[in-house]
Amino acid sequence: MIHITFTADQKQLAQQIRDDLTGAFETAPPLLIVLVSAASNQDPVVAAEIARARQSGLQLLPILLENVALPEALAYEKPLNFAAGYRRAILLRRLSQLTMTSPEVRQANRRALLVIGAIAALMFGLAIIGMLSGLVAFPVAEYNEEATFQALWIDGLIRQTLEYAQPRSTDDALNFAATLAAAPTRLHRYMRGTATALPRTQGE
Repeated sequence: MIHITFTADQKQLAQQIRDDLTGAFETAPPLLIVLVSAASNQDPVVAAEIARARQSGLQLLPILLENVALPEALAYEKPLNFAAGYRRAILLRRLSQLTMTSPEVRQANRRALLVIGAIAALMFGLAIIGMLSGLVAFPVAEYNEEATFQALWIDGLIRQTLEYAQPRSTDDALNFAATLAAAPTRLHRYMRGTATALPRTQGE
């Protein structure tokens, strides 16, 4: 439900706003509209209404009717500035935005997030239990098969070239920098892995 707080000299505008909002929303957000002017900033009744709205958790929408500072109680609210004249369309657009983010909508969103989080936690827990109990296991055979395929593929691509380029003796290994520089760049990684293995194997 939308309430309006105002001073006596703002009664006519408050009634116009009330008429404009009647039937404009199927579900109106719980809201207090505060008509702000120099006079209302000093009005204890308006201040009391703002305080009650705060305690009740109502949203607050200040409407500036004069170019004055917001009272301290509304300092963090985003006002509509109607100092140049009331504009119904702008008010309705702002209220539509507030309706989309009303406390009920936010609460429903929080409940949905909690449900999704609970489902995710349950699935994670079941996966951990399954792995610990042996019901679920990593596909080791598939991983090994893929690794073997990659090794054979690489071996088929580079074996012939690597055969003549890799170190063939202890001297080649000792002068490995020159041997490596003479080989194609794509073989460097594989040659580094065999730089000392061949001479040691041949020595045996």
